[in-house]
Amino acid sequence: MDMLEDKKTKHIVAPGLNWLIATLYDAEAFGYPNTKAEQVGYKKELDAAIAGLREMHRRGIVVLPGGDYGFAWTPHGTYARDLEHFVNLLGFTPHEALIAATRGVAAQMMRGHELGRVQPGYYADCILVDGNPLEDITILQDHSKLNVICINGRVHKAGRKEYVAPPDGDRHVIVPDLPEVKRDMQKQY
Repeated sequence: MDMLEDKKTKHIVAPGLNWLIATLYDAEAFGYPNTKAEQVGYKKELDAAIAGLREMHRRGIVVLPGGDYGFAWTPHGTYARDLEHFVNLLGFTPHEALIAATRGVAAQMMRGHELGRVQPGYYADCILVDGNPLEDITILQDHSKLNVICINGRVHKAGRKEYVAPPDGDRHVIVPDLPEVKRDMQKQY
């Protein structure tokens, strides 16, 4: 821990914390019982990870959301669970967790000059959230609260009403009043 602290501007820790938690508490529905996960040591590993990561955060060592997603119990699209774990288990504030997931990850990828911020000259990956993640970080896990998603400056998900309001009444001359269509990439988990 002392060696990491001495080199905290050089090294980054990005744990797969959600994988441990989900393997212990969610994988049973997919045939991997909690008793087996505990038997092979995942509970002990999780407890040690939480203690160590809390201490790293206290010492100012850079800890960023990592993850091992793509398993049945950690499906793609559920990455925001890491932010909840950072807040509830590691002692991060919601603001610190969001900065770690944006600016911190951009810096880790050596792309801090063009990613991780909303400002001119940066790639515009943004979400419009129906709520305040600084008050409730779990809101980012509710896909129905992610009203607009922009990736590289292009709209990836939005309903008609998120684009522009109709000038009068129910009908809009530019965007017809059609039901929202969700593509497979916009699954609700």
